[in-house]
Amino acid sequence: MVLRRGAVMAALLGAIVLGGSALRFYGLDAQSLWNDEISSWRQSHQETISAVIELGVRPTPYPPAYPVFLYFVEKHIGESEIALRIPSAVAGVLAILATFFLARQLYSVREGIFAAGLMAFSYQPIYYSQEARAYSFLLLFSILSSHFWFRLREQLESSDRISFSTAAAYVACAVVMQYLHHFGLLLVVIQLGGLACLFLSRPHALVRVGAVSVAVFAAYVPWIGYLIEDFGEGHDYLPRPGLYSIGEFWRFLFFDTSGYLAWFFALLFGLAASRWAANRRASSAGDRLAWFRSPTALLIAWLVVPFALVYLRSLTSPPILNNRNLLISLPPAMVLLARAMTYALSTVRLQLLTAGAIAAVLIYGPFVKGGYYRFPRKEQFREAAAAVASRREQPSDVRVIAYAWAAESFDYYLERMGAPNRVNLLAGSEQDIPRTKAFLDTEDPEHVWFLAGHRRPDPAYIQFLDRELELVDHVPLYGAFARFYQRRE
Repeated sequence: MVLRRGAVMAALLGAIVLGGSALRFYGLDAQSLWNDEISSWRQSHQETISAVIELGVRPTPYPPAYPVFLYFVEKHIGESEIALRIPSAVAGVLAILATFFLARQLYSVREGIFAAGLMAFSYQPIYYSQEARAYSFLLLFSILSSHFWFRLREQLESSDRISFSTAAAYVACAVVMQYLHHFGLLLVVIQLGGLACLFLSRPHALVRVGAVSVAVFAAYVPWIGYLIEDFGEGHDYLPRPGLYSIGEFWRFLFFDTSGYLAWFFALLFGLAASRWAANRRASSAGDRLAWFRSPTALLIAWLVVPFALVYLRSLTSPPILNNRNLLISLPPAMVLLARAMTYALSTVRLQLLTAGAIAAVLIYGPFVKGGYYRFPRKEQFREAAAAVASRREQPSDVRVIAYAWAAESFDYYLERMGAPNRVNLLAGSEQDIPRTKAFLDTEDPEHVWFLAGHRRPDPAYIQFLDRELELVDHVPLYGAFARFYQRRE
């Protein structure tokens, strides 16, 4: 019977991993690279690793691990959309397995299966598994580091000692995570600070926590000056957070197109909390104190503390509360939800039926009804460049003006599509009008393309072009457009 149950669970896990893999690898090139993905390519598209860091990474506020990794991807795999996104898809699949092992470690195989299913079929992990950015790796290493963190805690609880292999594995994962993203560093600080708080009354254990912390943060010393330089920076496009931010964070964690799943999950958590409270009333005082060191309490802290710290920081300084950065809190949400299913629902059959229904809704909403693979969801730089490449005017007669963060945003695709032209001028604000007027007077082109993506041109700039040139065609796109002009006679 045990063997049969194990075989069934292994088959379920295999099906979950295969399904999650299909959703991550299918349609990797269906969407254009958008602004941030092209920024990743631009950072890593250098001659040497030192150039990646100095020319690619340093002008940005982000750490260097992902651009350096992408540098090797471009050298050995390629620079196509698929080549740039495949590593994120692989990391996304590994995150499914890592979630299973984490939930099994903390609870049981059943929670591991449910948590892996949630990770496999939820929208956010799939979306970031198909993006050439660091987020899928940040998600993976947040799970891996936490897996070894819980091992550290268990070993210290039992003997005040930790094995070298566990410490080395945690240090390696933590170092990678803090070099992937500043929010990875935040999670490392929370993990090590929490571990120290758990063992404040046990000096021998605290010394070992200190040794692990020194090893982790010593590896970050080369980048600490850059972190201090960027500290206090925010994003001017982010609003000041309010109470609504809590609801937005919840919906981000439990995304579905209807919105009903988020409410259902809240109900499920409520039922589990109610049953837990009833059990606590029947337990002894000693058991109540012990709960605060339990896996569930620590998972709740992992879920809540990063959001709370970032929320408070965004109230008093330039805002940094951006939900995608808080992917570090997605794994505890999945594991806690899996635990709530097994805790609140009375029978295994009911648990399996509920998990299956949740998986069906997660897949049907965005991926079937929502047309995830059919409709554009990322800024269409590719399609704007295709409009240029599809025309056959003489290159000497055409100039390209673009409004984007960098010329490479369009040049990446213009080159791959064989278009003879590249971006000649970056402009699109009202302040750019005199510079554009001088450019048109000097070049006197027969035709002009005006491309925009991610950034919205000032209406005054569009009006200026419409006065100076004759509009021939306008191609509206998702998050972008292409306008084709000819010289006025």
